[in-house]
Amino acid sequence: MTLNSKRTHEVMHDGSDLWLINEAIDLCQAGQQFYTQATEGADDYNLKRIFRHMAEIRKTMLSRLTALFKQVEPRYPQTIESIDTLRPSLTPYYAEAEKAIAHNRMTKAIKVLITAEQYVLSRLKLAAKRANSQRVTRQLAESIASLQISCDSMKNLSLNESSQSP
Repeated sequence: MTLNSKRTHEVMHDGSDLWLINEAIDLCQAGQQFYTQATEGADDYNLKRIFRHMAEIRKTMLSRLTALFKQVEPRYPQTIESIDTLRPSLTPYYAEAEKAIAHNRMTKAIKVLITAEQYVLSRLKLAAKRANSQRVTRQLAESIASLQISCDSMKNLSLNESSQSP
């Protein structure tokens, strides 16, 4: 009986998990679009490498979260109808970073993007805490770990640039 209850708990989802997964998907889509475009606009090799990595992480996260969403979705069709696109609050950050990149102010762009990534990380951590399904929690935790590593790389790049300034 313990095995069955454990197994049931493992695949049990709540309609609210759909909202959490949907928000994570929206955050990832916004980030992937930005970082893909930013890679093209950046001249600095290290920055391009980090942007490319951030876009790739978002692509992987999107793939996994979308698959998870499709597994959970059929169980809660009434919830799906009420989910509207969330429009993450990342647009101002990305617009400011894009402007800084266009004006070759990379230190400013990195600082803005670190702030944006901290926002994304906090939203994903909150979603992981609120998730009812262990599977949703695990997937979000994996995503958080990947993003944290890349965010740390960006922070290190920022520190290296500021220490090289005259």
